[in-house]
Amino acid sequence: MKSIMFYNSKGGSGKSTLAVNLAAYYAQRGNQVTLVDLDPQESSIQWLNSRPISKPKIYGTKKFNKLQKKSKDSITIYDLPASLYGSRLENYVKKADLIIVPVMPSPIDMRAAKEFISSLRGMGPIIRKRVKIGLVANRCRANTNIFLELDEYLVKERGIKYITAFRDNTNYIRSARTGIGIFEMGESLTAQDREEWKPLLRWINSN
Repeated sequence: MKSIMFYNSKGGSGKSTLAVNLAAYYAQRGNQVTLVDLDPQESSIQWLNSRPISKPKIYGTKKFNKLQKKSKDSITIYDLPASLYGSRLENYVKKADLIIVPVMPSPIDMRAAKEFISSLRGMGPIIRKRVKIGLVANRCRANTNIFLELDEYLVKERGIKYITAFRDNTNYIRSARTGIGIFEMGESLTAQDREEWKPLLRWINSN
């Protein structure tokens, strides 16, 4: 059983896109997957509603405590709303094994991430190292100055793992429109995307 949360205090970081693609990956592998969409925009639930019935089942809910009975190989993925702070955020953190924080390459996003990560560090489950945090750069364009700046910042975040960087590309637009994940598309079409996902999947599976 594993509980994974995607969160960034600033909206528009691409957390829903990553959450649904991770859900599709584990469903394809045969895991029992629950996708908990707590974001008022309901992007993850909308994605599930467009998912073909021929694809592996993913259970979706908009309620924090309404989960299926967990099995040994169950994966619960939470898409949290932005602008959670203090005790409200800590109530969610207590339910997590892993927290994945996507950060986009912009000065505003980097400043928001610094403040948010600082607040996470002070929470009990993280201080006790029961909950682990991973950082990912999202919607990046390689070799641009702003991406290099983001890359440098994430590397320097003390005690928190910078896992991988995801490029900005149309495969994620296709995923959002069709309800299928990157790993359910053709391998030749998504070869680079799959490589970018490998470090994150290794990190999740090793924790």
